[in-house]
Amino acid sequence: MQTELFDVIIIGGGPAGSSAALYTARAAQRTLVIDKDPHAGALGMAHSIANYPGVPDAVTGMQLLELMKRQAVSFGALYQRDKVTGIDPDGPEKSVFTASGKFLRAKSLILATGAMGKSSEIPGEKKLVGQGVSYCATCDAAFYKGKPVAVYGKNREAVEEALVLSRFASKVMLLCPGGKLAVQDEEAELLRQAENLEIRYNSKVLSVNGEKGVESLSLEGAGDPLRVEGFFIYLSGSSPVLDFIGGRLEISGCGCLKVDREFTTSAPGVFAAGDMLCKEIRQAVIVAAEGCQAALYAGRYLRGTPKPAPDYH
Repeated sequence: MQTELFDVIIIGGGPAGSSAALYTARAAQRTLVIDKDPHAGALGMAHSIANYPGVPDAVTGMQLLELMKRQAVSFGALYQRDKVTGIDPDGPEKSVFTASGKFLRAKSLILATGAMGKSSEIPGEKKLVGQGVSYCATCDAAFYKGKPVAVYGKNREAVEEALVLSRFASKVMLLCPGGKLAVQDEEAELLRQAENLEIRYNSKVLSVNGEKGVESLSLEGAGDPLRVEGFFIYLSGSSPVLDFIGGRLEISGCGCLKVDREFTTSAPGVFAAGDMLCKEIRQAVIVAAEGCQAALYAGRYLRGTPKPAPDYH
């Protein structure tokens, strides 16, 4: 079954991704932005932005992202809320696979997933991925009907996924690594309304235990391991979000996606911008500018012309 072919698919809807979408859509290139959750990015978590050029009054990060999205949509960009689980960057048509089961095609890709990825691995985590360890409740919740599970994290994504799991699991334990959840009070209240959901604060997971599947979690300061059959991890860190790449693109020695001066990755037609490239200074205006550049170079690739076309005269 053939799916719709886009000119550009942009993975990530933060300042880099939305800036790229503005330029590609304005250049009449059919553009799709796939964004897992705008709240999960660095800008989406910012409470006040007062130094973004052209926005004189302080706004929240989410308000600034909504302005960027609205502008890109006004030129024809499409946005889709989904999690990208894999890509095939080879050949003239690139493939994108999502957690909701979608298979999408594009002539070019722009990667802009940021750097909020987990910086360290929990002992036993890698061994049990797909055997009880998961990063997507929306994908895997149905496998845990009537079973006890744990969710690890304190951000909005962890809260949302815990609520999804509460509709399937016999018991959901939300293990918060700190003393407070990083969400609004009304979102935390939804957790308290779920009868089979328990929040445990200051719970640090030391290891994931099991041979052929998750059997328990060892927690700091706890005597007996916590018996669960599923473990869903939603920790925010500062590492580039590269889990969906699956070894298909070249990574630098420091663990960042490798690009050349034209923001091209090791696969022709696949570009990248923003914090996933690892930079010393992280500012929304910088990554937005990189998104613009990646979009112009993507346009050059699509047209087969030697230089990116200027957007002004």
